[in-house]
Amino acid sequence: MVLPSRLGRIGWLLLMSAPLPAQECWLTIAYNDEPIPPYIKRDVPSAGPQGESFALVDLAAHRLGCQIHWQRLPTLRVLHDVTLGEVDAALFYSWTPERGQTLRYPQRDGKLDPARRLARLNYVLYRKQGAAVSWNGEQLQPRHCRVGYNAGWSIGSYLAERQLNLHPGDGPEQLLRLVQKGRLCAYTTLEEAGDAAIASWPGQFEKLTPPLLTKDYYLPFNPAYYRRHAERVEALWQQIAELREPASATESN
Repeated sequence: MVLPSRLGRIGWLLLMSAPLPAQECWLTIAYNDEPIPPYIKRDVPSAGPQGESFALVDLAAHRLGCQIHWQRLPTLRVLHDVTLGEVDAALFYSWTPERGQTLRYPQRDGKLDPARRLARLNYVLYRKQGAAVSWNGEQLQPRHCRVGYNAGWSIGSYLAERQLNLHPGDGPEQLLRLVQKGRLCAYTTLEEAGDAAIASWPGQFEKLTPPLLTKDYYLPFNPAYYRRHAERVEALWQQIAELREPASATESN
């Protein structure tokens, strides 16, 4: 059978696979639906969770006999609620030192385990078409120009450490408009999200290379939930790894 995409393969597996023997369980996972295609999509806002990350986690949970209740929340509310235990986990969040103190990420030998990530993505910069703004992998020129980023996203801390002039905003539509008007020299976001956003502004923006930063994205859990159900969470993370990269997950065991 020829499947049209990786998402199609995951959906097909979800239909065909039987759950492993396990006590039935429910997981409440919070997410923010800012589009990061193909991982998080918002093609039909009323249709609920859409994208490869949802399908991947659904299938991993299904194999363990678990069902997921997806809860959409604003970005900062997702982290707030999972930290307090209002929800069990958060979909598609990178590790930072601050988050590592309040959330439980997959680890191996006491270190973050990238083999059990959901995805690995690049942050990149976008400028107005033809603008005199450049990035060489070390420095941004002009040096003190303002860079926009999505408020609550971890890239803000990375940029602040490098003493860039920052402007947090409410998402690509607002921030790209500020770049267009010359009030910001650049906008940084995940490459998949940025490429999708500038596609609605043909010929008006361009992507700078090389990437600003590469980050892994995970399914972090509330620490108290992890302590109560460590075996279940570890098994879920392992299923994610095996479904995402079957060959490499097998080799790492």
